[in-house]
Amino acid sequence: MATADPAAAASNASFPTPVSYPDVLFGEWDLQKTIHFMENTHLPVSIGATVGYIMMVFIVPNVMKKRKAFDLRWALTLWNMTLSIYSAISFYLLYPYVIQSYKKGGMIGTLCYNDDLYTNKVSGYVTWLFIMSKGPELMDTVFLLLRKRPVIFMHWYHHSVTFLLGQLFFTEFVPWARWGILINLMVHTVMYFYYGLRAYGVKTARWVSMAVTCTQITQFISGFYFAGRVAYMYVTNELNDCEAKVEKMGGGCVVIFTYLYLFCDYFYKTYVKNDSPTRPKKLEESVEEKELKKDQ
Repeated sequence: MATADPAAAASNASFPTPVSYPDVLFGEWDLQKTIHFMENTHLPVSIGATVGYIMMVFIVPNVMKKRKAFDLRWALTLWNMTLSIYSAISFYLLYPYVIQSYKKGGMIGTLCYNDDLYTNKVSGYVTWLFIMSKGPELMDTVFLLLRKRPVIFMHWYHHSVTFLLGQLFFTEFVPWARWGILINLMVHTVMYFYYGLRAYGVKTARWVSMAVTCTQITQFISGFYFAGRVAYMYVTNELNDCEAKVEKMGGGCVVIFTYLYLFCDYFYKTYVKNDSPTRPKKLEESVEEKELKKDQ
């Protein structure tokens, strides 16, 4: 089952001048231009941003130690709702292309063949924008730091690794990424909507937060399912012209396993052991709790 090779299409391009962020973000979708941008403009920036992000996680708490927590209720509400709406729209746009690939080649086809995932102006742009969105999502941590909330290892590890690997893997044209992206968009639609409600001050039952965490865990489990399908084909010599690279999927599984372990550990400590690692250790009330009491 032959499909267009996006890597071959991108390798024929020549761009004498640097491609800027606005060129790709607002210009007409062009895979060649986008690959040039990712490899020559964005990758150095993303590496520097990742290093700066990790430094921020350890430096800002010391800076904020003798300062009052910022009241960012409205900004945080707007931020979370914006990410939820973005995720919902992206899911809506990408879903038809994933289903089309599924109808064309079945589950194996969606895992093995790119089809026009990267070259189509809609699915290609949505996929690229999803990768780029992992940069702005680092703001989640900024809100925690400025509100003097605990930033646990699971949080900053997940954000930094997802952001950096996304920038590296986009130019590898991974066909099975379509499922990971689609599922993540669905999860983030629900997750950020929930966070938006909580930031606004809406009280929810305990099972709601448990369900949100479970959806995050489920997406990691689904990643192992997709990897297992490809691994089985590899063992039984059924890959043939499959475009999925087993070694890259193996590396991805290692990362997914760390996510799964950390999120399951968080779930156990928070909902089973009832000792949430994200609960502020200080006795003073949080900004949200004070605001809620004012409104009552």
